[in-house]
Amino acid sequence: MSRKDEEKEKLMREILYGKNRTSQDQKITLTTDPAKKTESTGSSALNSISEATSSLLKNANDSFAELRKILEKQQKDLEKMSKDNGFNQKDMERMQKEIEKDYGITEEDSRVQTPVKNIDSAKMFTEILQELDEKIVGQEEALKQFCVAFRRPYVMGEEKGRAKNVIIVTGPKGSGRHACITQMASSLYAHRAIASDEVYTIDMSLYQSGAQEQIFLQDLYKDLSGKGSIICFENFEVGFPSFLRMLDSLVCTGKVTLSKRYVLNKGVLVENQTGLVKNAVDSLDAEGKYLVFITTKGTSAVQDAFGADFLYHVLDTVTLKRMTERDADEYNEIKSAALIEKAKKNLKLDVTVDSDVKDWVKTHYDKTNGSDSLTQLYNDFYISLSQEALTEMIPENTEVEFTVRDDEPVAVYMDRSVKLSRSKTSSDEIEAVNRDLDAIVGLDMVKDYIRSLQSHIQMQEIRKQQGMKTSEISKHMIFTGNPGTGKTTIARLISRYMKAIGALSQGQLVEVTRADLVAQYVGQTAPLTMSVIKSAIGGVLFIDEAYSLYRGKDDSFGLECIDTIVKAMEDNRDSLIVILAGYEKEMKGFLESNSGLKSRFPNLIHFPDYTGEELRKIAEIQAKSKGYYIDEGAIRELEAYFEDVQSINAAEAGNGRLARNVVEDAILRQSQRLVKNPGGKLDELRLDDFDLTVKVQPPEDDDMF
Repeated sequence: MSRKDEEKEKLMREILYGKNRTSQDQKITLTTDPAKKTESTGSSALNSISEATSSLLKNANDSFAELRKILEKQQKDLEKMSKDNGFNQKDMERMQKEIEKDYGITEEDSRVQTPVKNIDSAKMFTEILQELDEKIVGQEEALKQFCVAFRRPYVMGEEKGRAKNVIIVTGPKGSGRHACITQMASSLYAHRAIASDEVYTIDMSLYQSGAQEQIFLQDLYKDLSGKGSIICFENFEVGFPSFLRMLDSLVCTGKVTLSKRYVLNKGVLVENQTGLVKNAVDSLDAEGKYLVFITTKGTSAVQDAFGADFLYHVLDTVTLKRMTERDADEYNEIKSAALIEKAKKNLKLDVTVDSDVKDWVKTHYDKTNGSDSLTQLYNDFYISLSQEALTEMIPENTEVEFTVRDDEPVAVYMDRSVKLSRSKTSSDEIEAVNRDLDAIVGLDMVKDYIRSLQSHIQMQEIRKQQGMKTSEISKHMIFTGNPGTGKTTIARLISRYMKAIGALSQGQLVEVTRADLVAQYVGQTAPLTMSVIKSAIGGVLFIDEAYSLYRGKDDSFGLECIDTIVKAMEDNRDSLIVILAGYEKEMKGFLESNSGLKSRFPNLIHFPDYTGEELRKIAEIQAKSKGYYIDEGAIRELEAYFEDVQSINAAEAGNGRLARNVVEDAILRQSQRLVKNPGGKLDELRLDDFDLTVKVQPPEDDDMF
């Protein structure tokens, strides 16, 4: 061991164990009895702990609080000493482990603290207001309202068994509602007013049926019993009525009385199935919590969801305003400075942001989403720069300039230029989808409709950027037509197209039938349907043979499924496209089963049966995809065969599936022919390879379709 290492080792021992302590086996004894002393007296650090515990600590909670303060001070001392004595990160980690071993306190434990009593609330919230004002842009009046709301229990006092306060936070998207609450929690925690800076959020849109009661109560209990003091409720406007009544009771009476007997199983609230038990949980209370209800629709939405008595118990409403142009300028500066600092700390790069980049951001951020959109643009810049740093191994301390070229923000370094923006649209994917559309035989009206959506969506994005109102159109569709007319193929292309042009975030196609949506027992259909819908959020939900969901007015399960779908469409209008598919006649009857269905599906697209010529073209495409071609001598006969079949019974024949089946059968027959008579072309399908015998029968009921 080198002399330098020996010196560091000696210094570490002195810090951790004292000059007279040579073994880690020696222990520190903490006590709340002032008469008792620690066993070790050789170290000034340990003496300071002993003196602190004997003179200051009154109970176990105070013991840990005071010990934490001492350890925090020692941590700062260690950081200073590490610089002076050449300690590296590994040395510091080793010392941290020794501290944890001796004192039994981990970094995770340090995030929970014992709040200080008898706080000077006037002084504390004056300081908190200044802290909020430094972090939050353009919401001066709202920040004052926040401070009043969170200070109220300090002034008015708290009522046992009830929430500290019930607060409504309203404002447009992107106004910083969540950011304000998060920063308030951070400031209260820093001032030791609350035990944890964690903010709990309960999204009421996730609970859509009575069958989810236990899940909802488990989530509610977890947050009410957690260390965090702030619980936020959002999307309550679409919450399930019985769960909203529970929240109404929590606010108005301070507790929720449970209708079933529950017990705790490893900290989780579960329904008891064994009769009377000890320590049963029969109610939940909100004592010690701030209950915050977040909305974009003002207090009217709260009254619609909960009623007038609920509003009577709300003493504070915080109203945030939309971001102004001046706010955007200030926010721009804050975010660009944060990006520069983050790039320096994490990527080890020296970034400068030109003013033209800030101007570009100000022009292109979505005004309707305010600060959220502006923040996202800078996040995109950082992600793009990080990707470049990872793939190109940019040397540390390289100077990187953010500038604008050809109306596109770029990062310039070492004669390289990297695109920074991450558009939701993909020109390559749009071109690919268009090529696939062109390759589809027929369906010209369907193709024209799909392409018309791109122009509309692009124009609405421009209006958003300018802060103008947008005119959203319903994208839900009904596809009618016989089997094999391309409904599923087009649905798959629509999901890709919507993702490519930025109308959908994910672009997946979830294809289901009645069996995937309707359960066999009471209370199971809504949760089953919602689980399928959740898997389709951000993409397209394609329900084949959708008319089978409704089997008459006595089909309560089917009606429950339809009601759930209609509600989910309304709640997720910007993130979900639903396509219903089936026979034309049956679909008309289905639309009458729910008054909300017809109005929500304005786009009725009929897929006609293929003509003989179109099926012949499909057959040629099918053959080519399998590595074959159809001989010219077979083309005319093949087309005539398709014409005959379609004129007799297109539905039974299968349309496009007929063409595929005919080609696959021809490939098998060609193989038999070549085995018997070798020497022929391996990729050629001749006329005698095709079985052109018409086998379909006319439909039994001519009025069926």
